[in-house]
Amino acid sequence: MLFKKLLAGILFLQTAAAFAGDDFSKENFKNTPLTASMHMLEGAGGNITVLTGPEGTLLVDCDFAPMAEKLVAKLKEIGGDSPRFIVNTHFHYDHTGSNEVFGRTSTVISSTQLRERLKTEQTLWGKQHPPAAPTALPTVTFESNLTLHLNGEEIRLLHLPHGHTDGDTVVLFSKASIASLGDLYFSGMYPIFHPEHEGSLAGYAKNLGKILKLLPESARIIPGHGPLSTKAELVRYHAMILASIEVVKKAKRGGKTLAQVQKAGLPSEWEPFSHGYLTTDKWLALVYKNVR
Repeated sequence: MLFKKLLAGILFLQTAAAFAGDDFSKENFKNTPLTASMHMLEGAGGNITVLTGPEGTLLVDCDFAPMAEKLVAKLKEIGGDSPRFIVNTHFHYDHTGSNEVFGRTSTVISSTQLRERLKTEQTLWGKQHPPAAPTALPTVTFESNLTLHLNGEEIRLLHLPHGHTDGDTVVLFSKASIASLGDLYFSGMYPIFHPEHEGSLAGYAKNLGKILKLLPESARIIPGHGPLSTKAELVRYHAMILASIEVVKKAKRGGKTLAQVQKAGLPSEWEPFSHGYLTTDKWLALVYKNVR
């Protein structure tokens, strides 16, 4: 557990640093094989899900643009090629940056809301980002769900808005029993949601509940950041969020201040979710601000 916590924290901090313009020259991709044709890649940004096969390579998310060349090299190493399809889970640039590179030859797929975000200037982590290049924009969009059939796999795309952002998509690989959740799941870490992008704490918890109902017990889960997980770990993550909400709600109704809530803390079982960017005190402040 300690190793997984440290790894998750390092990956998240790498992503935050990359937004600040770090050098990508030392970044590489780590591959976790899942099946003969499916892999999880961890690079400089969000995790990437890969499906390879004779009908072409599909990616769920694609990391920062400077990582595109290294990504293609890794794809060829694991039996794939430059992607035929890319599914974006949400618009944040550590997940969509390489759209600009691959969009010239790949079909990029997303929720309608995600495409609208990329088309316009956005503020993320206090930094202004101009509209994405035309080649970065998804060319296939959907409102609620979409199903793809590729390399013998049924790939279900579900738009679950108002969790992390308004454009969140989860991707379910039915045959392989693999779920790619984007930033609706930070493995081993307190979650982050963006009200400025129409994300919400309530929506985050609600959407995780919906996902859990769809997953078999054997499902393997690829988070937006952090290590590969089981359904049991996702159940615990969801329970932590619900417990945090209830603790803070009860305290607020009792007239407790934020400082008092932070001093009392959370039950010790949830402390392992604390990490360098979002400590328990900061998480409680976030929950306190977003519950009544």
